[in-house]
Amino acid sequence: MVGSIGEIVLAIAMVVLLAGILRWTFGRGPQGAVPDETGDLGLLETVAVVPTREAADVLVAKLAREKVRVTLSHGVEGWRLLAFPSDADDARVVLRAM
Repeated sequence: MVGSIGEIVLAIAMVVLLAGILRWTFGRGPQGAVPDETGDLGLLETVAVVPTREAADVLVAKLAREKVRVTLSHGVEGWRLLAFPSDADDARVVLRAM
């Protein structure tokens, strides 16, 4: 059945303490990747920069037809197409052929 008032208060205090510890540990939220001096984000390399989202979507579709994986990132200079190093050379070759 229901425990004594002291046990209920202790259980609530333990839940609040656990929630506080988990929030402190995991509650910092996403920090986001910061580009380095070459504009790369971690493992991803910039393969193209275009001024509009529509232009970026056209290039992404072209690369997808050639089975080259890329992702988009929006920055001050425009939309960047980013690829892993294993796909970056293939992406550049496909984009040069356009």
